[in-house]
Amino acid sequence: MSDEIDVAATLAALRAEVRAQRARLPNLDPTPAERELQRVVEELEYTRVVSAHWPLEGRTPFEKVIAFINKVVRRYLRWYINPIVEQQNAFNDTAVRAIRLLVAENTALRAELAALHAQLQQSQPSS
Repeated sequence: MSDEIDVAATLAALRAEVRAQRARLPNLDPTPAERELQRVVEELEYTRVVSAHWPLEGRTPFEKVIAFINKVVRRYLRWYINPIVEQQNAFNDTAVRAIRLLVAENTALRAELAALHAQLQQSQPSS
């Protein structure tokens, strides 16, 4: 049968074609600034929510009395503190969402710029 397929040769040709196409793609590795920006966005996510109700505990009898007094004061000031905390959390949510959108837009623009650079290099004659 003369129509047998050489699998090894076909795989080698496919691998070579994939390497060639990858070489033509623009390099989209993140820059140090982009890596730092991504780290900051992740840190923002961890610190986004503010809580007005940290646990109050005491180890000694004196600390327990102070903690009880703080709990009573906190309960009576809840009407004043909670709206401020809610406003801060709403702002934090909006800010984090806006920063994430800006990061995504920056990534898209960087990819578009790299594609334009690659297109420009392909259109210029080699010397």
